Amino acid sequence: MSVSNSTVKWLKLPAAGLAALAMAGAPATAQEDKITISLIQILTVQEWASELADGARAAVADIGEDKVELRVQGPAGFELAKQAQVALNEVERGTDAVILSNVAPGAMIEPAAILADRGVPVTWVVSAPPDEVENAFYVGANAYATGEAGVNLILDALEAQHGVPAAELSGEVVQGLCVPGLPVLTQRIAAIEATLAERVPNATVLRPFDSKLDLTQSYAAWNQAIQKYPNALFYSDPCEDANKNIQKIRMDDGIDVPQVYYDNPEIAREALKDGEVTAIVSSNRFTEGYVAVWATVRALMNEGEDFPVGWIEVPHKVIDQSNVESYIAAWNEDGTNLREFFDEEILAVRDTPLDTLRPASDYNRPPE
Repeated sequence: MSVSNSTVKWLKLPAAGLAALAMAGAPATAQEDKITISLIQILTVQEWASELADGARAAVADIGEDKVELRVQGPAGFELAKQAQVALNEVERGTDAVILSNVAPGAMIEPAAILADRGVPVTWVVSAPPDEVENAFYVGANAYATGEAGVNLILDALEAQHGVPAAELSGEVVQGLCVPGLPVLTQRIAAIEATLAERVPNATVLRPFDSKLDLTQSYAAWNQAIQKYPNALFYSDPCEDANKNIQKIRMDDGIDVPQVYYDNPEIAREALKDGEVTAIVSSNRFTEGYVAVWATVRALMNEGEDFPVGWIEVPHKVIDQSNVESYIAAWNEDGTNLREFFDEEILAVRDTPLDTLRPASDYNRPPE
């Protein structure tokens, strides 16, 4: 099955500010002088999802709530069938575009096909869709670049800790992976392994084991792995709950090795502030949510143009001792100050030209 946005065209009608938009063949038209966008999350309870939604709301605030209505929907927990149903319900309710959180390869292909058939354009976030989705429009960070930045921070810390270049280090690198086959995770691992091969040729890089998605099961899996390799160079996992468990086991067992989070929950922020972890290399969900809304609105206003095709690459954000206090303070205001914290990244990409984007499919494979 192939899915395409390419036949969706939008007409800008004369109006002050954002135009009133209507789409031929859609189940409903937008309210006069107002665009309706539906952000459909895979879950709403984890902080990365909250940060993405806060970014989307910040974009609406900057554009004007009189011009854009944002509906944030999705199941509380990780339930793909419910996410798909919520997306289809939004089409029946009437929406001008859907921003779809994609975390499972192939799971949203059929719902996206239905949206395309109904003339509702889709902006993908979190990870790009599979290649079967033709002419996809994706907004998000480069998972490979994120993994590369994280492992380089770890190796720099190991060089400082051991007082020798990384090329002279040896030992095991223990890796876990909670969801095999998910590009947002596997691309991080690909970058880590490629960087290790280049910078630490004497390291023994173990194949990623199944670190489990469930927090309790993940703890058991990681505890077993760390007990087996208590003197490893470091432990690495692209998954949020796994990193929580690595941190806890390291602290409980007094294991002093660098650790990087790739998500930024409160436990990671506090651990970084307290010096228990090296850094957070954030996929920058706030900026992702912001730019997804901003770019979608821009696309809807392009008179007679096809909906954009390609990838707006959101820069990842390194959070370390130099800025973690500011980041924590931004969260302590219920996220309202995150707009200022991520201002540099937002301004760098929100007005990216929409007609010269690289293919979204580039996301799904390592760089050549």
